[in-house]
Amino acid sequence: MSSNVMIFVVGIIVTLLSLFSFSSNCLQKLSNWLLFAKYAPFVTLGIGGTAFLVNVFHLNMADLGEYRFTLLILFTTIILLSFFKIRELLSIRGLAVLLLVCSKVMLDNVYCEPILWKNYFVSFVYLIIIFSMLIGSMPYLLRDFLDLLIKSKTSRVILGTFLMTYGILLTYIPFWKGKLILIR
Repeated sequence: MSSNVMIFVVGIIVTLLSLFSFSSNCLQKLSNWLLFAKYAPFVTLGIGGTAFLVNVFHLNMADLGEYRFTLLILFTTIILLSFFKIRELLSIRGLAVLLLVCSKVMLDNVYCEPILWKNYFVSFVYLIIIFSMLIGSMPYLLRDFLDLLIKSKTSRVILGTFLMTYGILLTYIPFWKGKLILIR
Protein backbone atom coordinates (compact mmCIF):
# COMPACT_ATOMS: atom_id res chain seq x y z
CA MET A 1 0.00 0.00 0.00
CA SER A 2 1.37 3.39 -0.88
CA SER A 3 1.94 5.91 1.85
CA ASN A 4 -0.65 8.34 0.48
CA VAL A 5 -3.30 5.62 0.55
CA MET A 6 -2.25 4.71 4.10
CA ILE A 7 -2.60 8.31 5.27
CA PHE A 8 -5.98 8.63 3.54
CA VAL A 9 -7.31 5.40 5.11
CA VAL A 10 -6.08 6.40 8.57
CA GLY A 11 -7.74 9.80 8.11
CA ILE A 12 -11.06 8.15 7.20
CA ILE A 13 -10.81 5.81 10.22
CA VAL A 14 -10.04 8.70 12.58
CA THR A 15 -12.96 10.70 11.16
CA LEU A 16 -15.31 7.75 11.69
CA LEU A 17 -13.98 7.29 15.23
CA SER A 18 -14.74 10.94 15.90
CA LEU A 19 -18.37 10.37 14.92
CA PHE A 20 -18.38 7.30 17.16
CA SER A 21 -16.99 9.29 20.09
CA PHE A 22 -19.85 11.82 20.07
CA SER A 23 -22.39 9.17 21.13
CA SER A 24 -22.52 8.07 24.75
CA ASN A 25 -24.45 4.91 23.75
CA CYS A 26 -21.65 3.80 21.42
CA LEU A 27 -19.05 4.52 24.07
CA GLN A 28 -21.08 2.56 26.63
CA LYS A 29 -21.26 -0.44 24.28
CA LEU A 30 -17.50 -0.22 23.66
CA SER A 31 -16.81 -0.03 27.39
CA ASN A 32 -19.08 -3.01 28.09
CA TRP A 33 -17.45 -5.02 25.33
CA LEU A 34 -13.90 -4.26 26.47
CA LEU A 35 -14.60 -4.85 30.15
CA PHE A 36 -17.21 -7.60 30.29
CA ALA A 37 -17.25 -9.63 27.07
CA LYS A 38 -15.72 -13.08 27.54
CA TYR A 39 -14.33 -13.24 24.01
CA ALA A 40 -12.95 -9.66 23.82
CA PRO A 41 -9.46 -10.64 25.09
CA PHE A 42 -9.30 -13.42 22.52
CA VAL A 43 -10.09 -10.95 19.75
CA THR A 44 -7.83 -8.07 20.78
CA LEU A 45 -4.88 -9.97 22.22
CA GLY A 46 -5.30 -12.77 19.70
CA ILE A 47 -4.98 -10.47 16.71
CA GLY A 48 -2.39 -8.16 18.30
CA GLY A 49 -0.33 -11.02 19.74
CA THR A 50 -0.33 -12.92 16.46
CA ALA A 51 0.81 -9.83 14.56
CA PHE A 52 3.52 -9.25 17.18
CA LEU A 53 4.71 -12.85 16.88
CA VAL A 54 4.88 -12.48 13.09
CA ASN A 55 7.10 -9.42 13.61
CA VAL A 56 9.32 -11.41 16.00
CA PHE A 57 9.55 -14.24 13.48
CA HIS A 58 10.75 -11.85 10.78
CA LEU A 59 13.50 -10.17 12.82
CA ASN A 60 16.74 -9.36 11.00
CA MET A 61 20.05 -10.65 12.27
CA ALA A 62 20.90 -7.11 13.36
CA ASP A 63 17.73 -6.98 15.46
CA LEU A 64 18.39 -10.06 17.63
CA GLY A 65 17.42 -12.30 14.72
CA GLU A 66 19.73 -15.06 15.94
CA TYR A 67 17.53 -15.38 19.02
CA ARG A 68 14.24 -15.15 17.15
CA PHE A 69 13.11 -18.71 17.91
CA THR A 70 13.89 -18.30 21.60
CA LEU A 71 12.01 -15.00 21.62
CA LEU A 72 9.16 -16.56 19.67
CA ILE A 73 8.77 -19.36 22.21
CA LEU A 74 9.08 -16.95 25.13
CA PHE A 75 6.51 -14.45 23.83
CA THR A 76 4.10 -17.19 22.72
CA THR A 77 4.23 -18.63 26.22
CA ILE A 78 3.61 -15.21 27.74
CA ILE A 79 0.64 -14.55 25.46
CA LEU A 80 -0.92 -17.96 26.06
CA LEU A 81 -0.42 -17.82 29.83
CA SER A 82 -1.93 -14.34 29.99
CA PHE A 83 -5.26 -15.79 28.84
CA PHE A 84 -5.30 -17.99 31.94
CA LYS A 85 -3.48 -15.98 34.61
CA ILE A 86 -4.14 -12.28 33.88
CA ARG A 87 -7.81 -12.11 32.89
CA GLU A 88 -8.53 -8.72 34.44
CA LEU A 89 -8.61 -5.97 31.78
CA LEU A 90 -6.79 -8.26 29.32
CA SER A 91 -8.81 -6.96 26.37
CA ILE A 92 -7.50 -3.43 27.03
CA ARG A 93 -3.94 -4.74 27.12
CA GLY A 94 -4.64 -6.59 23.89
CA LEU A 95 -5.93 -3.36 22.37
CA ALA A 96 -2.67 -1.69 23.40
CA VAL A 97 -0.65 -4.43 21.66
CA LEU A 98 -2.83 -4.11 18.58
CA LEU A 99 -2.36 -0.34 18.47
CA LEU A 100 1.42 -0.70 18.83
CA VAL A 101 1.62 -3.20 15.98
CA CYS A 102 -0.55 -0.97 13.78
CA SER A 103 1.65 2.01 14.66
CA LYS A 104 4.73 0.09 13.51
CA VAL A 105 3.06 -0.66 10.19
CA MET A 106 2.04 2.99 9.73
CA LEU A 107 5.52 4.31 10.55
CA ASP A 108 7.23 1.74 8.32
CA ASN A 109 4.97 2.73 5.45
CA VAL A 110 5.88 6.42 5.48
CA TYR A 111 9.57 5.98 6.34
CA CYS A 112 11.77 7.96 3.91
CA GLU A 113 8.79 8.94 1.77
CA PRO A 114 8.77 12.50 0.44
CA ILE A 115 5.25 13.33 1.58
CA LEU A 116 4.19 16.89 2.14
CA TRP A 117 3.04 17.45 5.71
CA LYS A 118 4.21 13.99 6.78
CA ASN A 119 4.98 15.32 10.26
CA TYR A 120 1.27 15.67 11.03
CA PHE A 121 0.73 11.99 10.31
CA VAL A 122 3.83 10.84 12.17
CA SER A 123 3.02 12.96 15.21
CA PHE A 124 -0.47 11.42 15.30
CA VAL A 125 1.06 7.95 15.19
CA TYR A 126 3.36 8.89 18.07
CA LEU A 127 0.32 10.02 20.05
CA ILE A 128 -1.19 6.59 19.40
CA ILE A 129 2.03 4.96 20.65
CA ILE A 130 2.02 7.02 23.85
CA PHE A 131 -1.68 6.26 24.38
CA SER A 132 -1.17 2.53 23.85
CA MET A 133 1.82 2.42 26.19
CA LEU A 134 -0.24 4.16 28.87
CA ILE A 135 -3.24 1.86 28.55
CA GLY A 136 -1.02 -1.20 28.24
CA SER A 137 0.76 -0.50 31.49
CA MET A 138 -2.25 0.94 33.34
CA PRO A 139 -5.43 -0.43 31.70
CA TYR A 140 -7.70 1.07 34.32
CA LEU A 141 -6.94 4.50 32.81
CA LEU A 142 -8.87 3.59 29.65
CA ARG A 143 -11.75 2.27 31.75
CA ASP A 144 -11.86 5.51 33.74
CA PHE A 145 -11.46 7.62 30.58
CA LEU A 146 -14.39 5.84 28.91
CA ASP A 147 -16.49 6.40 32.03
CA LEU A 148 -15.59 10.10 31.93
CA LEU A 149 -16.56 10.32 28.26
CA ILE A 150 -19.85 8.54 28.87
CA LYS A 151 -20.81 10.87 31.72
CA SER A 152 -19.51 14.18 30.36
CA LYS A 153 -20.88 15.63 27.14
CA THR A 154 -18.22 18.36 27.11
CA SER A 155 -15.42 15.78 27.11
CA ARG A 156 -17.08 13.89 24.26
CA VAL A 157 -17.41 17.07 22.22
CA ILE A 158 -13.78 18.08 22.82
CA LEU A 159 -12.44 14.62 21.92
CA GLY A 160 -14.77 14.28 18.94
CA THR A 161 -13.86 17.71 17.60
CA PHE A 162 -10.14 17.01 17.95
CA LEU A 163 -10.45 13.64 16.21
CA MET A 164 -12.69 15.07 13.48
CA THR A 165 -10.28 17.92 12.76
CA TYR A 166 -7.26 15.65 12.68
CA GLY A 167 -9.07 13.03 10.61
CA ILE A 168 -10.11 15.60 8.01
CA LEU A 169 -6.53 16.96 7.95
CA LEU A 170 -5.11 13.46 7.42
CA THR A 171 -7.68 12.76 4.72
CA TYR A 172 -6.75 15.99 2.95
CA ILE A 173 -2.94 15.53 3.05
CA PRO A 174 -2.64 13.02 0.15
CA PHE A 175 -4.54 15.38 -2.16
CA TRP A 176 -2.48 18.46 -1.30
CA LYS A 177 -0.62 19.49 -4.44
CA GLY A 178 0.51 22.94 -3.35
CA LYS A 179 3.85 23.96 -2.03
CA LEU A 180 4.57 24.89 1.54
CA ILE A 181 4.86 28.62 2.02
CA LEU A 182 7.56 29.39 4.53
CA ILE A 183 7.20 32.72 6.24
CA ARG A 184 10.55 34.44 6.64
